[in-house]
Amino acid sequence: MTLRIEQLSGAAVGPLSTLHRACFPEDPWDASAITKIMDMAGFFGRIAWGGETPAGFALALGLGAECEILALGVVRERRRAGIGSALVDSICSEARQLDADCVLLEVAVDNMAALALYAARGFIQVGRRRNYYRRNERSVDAFVLRLTLAKPPST
Repeated sequence: MTLRIEQLSGAAVGPLSTLHRACFPEDPWDASAITKIMDMAGFFGRIAWGGETPAGFALALGLGAECEILALGVVRERRRAGIGSALVDSICSEARQLDADCVLLEVAVDNMAALALYAARGFIQVGRRRNYYRRNERSVDAFVLRLTLAKPPST
């Protein structure tokens, strides 16, 4: 199946809400929350398609010298197929185009697959947020990760 990564548009709110619920069933963002995020200054994002089916997404904010990945998810049946890596790479590429120096994100301390993905991409831990994520009746800490973006060689 062919993987396609596209820039997000307002028309993607419905599929994004469905994807977020599939990826994060314990704390899903509804269409209203996603619309508010997409309306924020500096917003950009990607949606990954496996054929005609949405397979993953990344939501990000350009904040001057930093870009922040707000959410990144891949549907369970498509995980470990390179979609997460492709989404991270696409967000980092746009962050470089925006002249950002780094990309930041939070990830649950118990999300081993995501931690491995980000480590493989060069992210390092720079902080920890206590009780950041809600999981049913409990909270989970988040690591704050940072990737310093390599500047393209000047010509």
